[in-house]
Amino acid sequence: MLRAARALADHVTARLHTAVDHGPSAPHAPQVLVLAGAGANGGDGLHAAAMLRAGGIHADALATADRLHEEGAAALREAGGRILLLADTAPGTLEDELVQTTLVLDAILGIGGRPEVPTALAPLLAAVRASGVPVIAVDLPSFVDATTGQAAPEALHATETITFGAIKAGLLLPSGAERSGTVHLVDLGLGPHLPAAPAVLRLEDADARCLYPQPGRDASKYTRGVVALAAGSEQYPGAAVLAASGAARAGAGMVRCLAPQTVLDLVLRERPEVVGHRVERALGGPDAVDLAAVGRTDALVVGPGLAPGDPRAIAGVNCLRQRDAVGDGPRAGAEVSAAGGTITRGVIDAGALGVLTPEHRFGADVVLTPHQGEAERLARRLGLDPGLPGAMLAPALAHATGATVLLKGAITLIAPGDSGPLRAQDDATPQLATAGTGDVLAGVLGTLLAAGLTSPDAAALAAILHGRAGRLASHDGLHPLVALEVATHLPAAIGTILAGAQP
Repeated sequence: MLRAARALADHVTARLHTAVDHGPSAPHAPQVLVLAGAGANGGDGLHAAAMLRAGGIHADALATADRLHEEGAAALREAGGRILLLADTAPGTLEDELVQTTLVLDAILGIGGRPEVPTALAPLLAAVRASGVPVIAVDLPSFVDATTGQAAPEALHATETITFGAIKAGLLLPSGAERSGTVHLVDLGLGPHLPAAPAVLRLEDADARCLYPQPGRDASKYTRGVVALAAGSEQYPGAAVLAASGAARAGAGMVRCLAPQTVLDLVLRERPEVVGHRVERALGGPDAVDLAAVGRTDALVVGPGLAPGDPRAIAGVNCLRQRDAVGDGPRAGAEVSAAGGTITRGVIDAGALGVLTPEHRFGADVVLTPHQGEAERLARRLGLDPGLPGAMLAPALAHATGATVLLKGAITLIAPGDSGPLRAQDDATPQLATAGTGDVLAGVLGTLLAAGLTSPDAAALAAILHGRAGRLASHDGLHPLVALEVATHLPAAIGTILAGAQP
């Protein structure tokens, strides 16, 4: 506890010395208020407050429970600090205290916290939020589940979290991540006592540099990977342009597009390097495309801009389906024959997700890419609970289908189809919440699968590149973007990551 408190106090000291003007014109010296709970988390905060006092920084505590960590409370009192009792706080006193406060330390609850705020504490949290005082969470924000990330709506949003011993899964998962701010890990030497495999992984730029498939001197368009897109329709022709642009700008050796001629005309005006394959009528007709006849294909992306009943959606899903999972009826056999049955790596996105039933099974190198609404609808069809939080819904869908699942959202969740930890990527900007950006992501992911990356690595890297390109296209979220701009900025995003030019 003392090591944790020392690291917390040092971080607060450095922050205050950097951010606060201590000159004679400053309105007041920096003051820290610790919201201290009854347990060890409160003890961390109280000991840190005592250390801040010893270093010349004014620090007091507000006890949120009837009891406190005794040694921590004694240390703070010995250092000259005050401990206010929430139960005895008169109306207006808390607000007056916060006016004088530079920084709040949230040390109410630690890893034992649950996403429920007691009625007695709701006014305190509301007052802190209304004050606008920056909050640093101690170990993790209070009222956030350390395992699932689920958070009470009233939980405070921290600008930073100082976490001890190990990154808690809840700090990387939806809801918890949004309330954690920048996470700083304090190593307490717990490595030998932790599980060998993590529960959640997040790839960073160093990982992306290792994973991105850069071509060698002897590379060809075929060795870099050929991705085929069954995308675009009369209703949504632009989806094919966006998916093809995402695939091409991410570094595909060759991009094929299987679409009606009107869609191909649109694609080729924007991307003349794409190889077009005309599909006009239902499978089996004179203009149908046999996926086995289009030439070498390393990965198939099926779904952007398609309706669930589109023959390309049906054929593409059956192409990627495990052979021993395909039914024996004449319709299923015809679809598999039309689809070629030789491609095992690919992406099922958008309209093609509506084709899936409980009978469909896939290999782990097939990636499903639903957004939240699509995931909930698919869960209902598969007999799963659509109300599961994302960190549980994505693995449930992966288990039910055998495929890897990339659940799109502010935090992108990736559940491997075979085994391995959940991945949680937080690389995007809210400006990506606009039509067509998911089509770009599907194309990027198809390129990385065609290059030979494993599906979890491809999905996580695609999320990084897509999110970073969105940030560049929107000037780090300052202004709106349109989907094609995301594809346009992919090379710059890749270049800055490979060069190590961005933190």
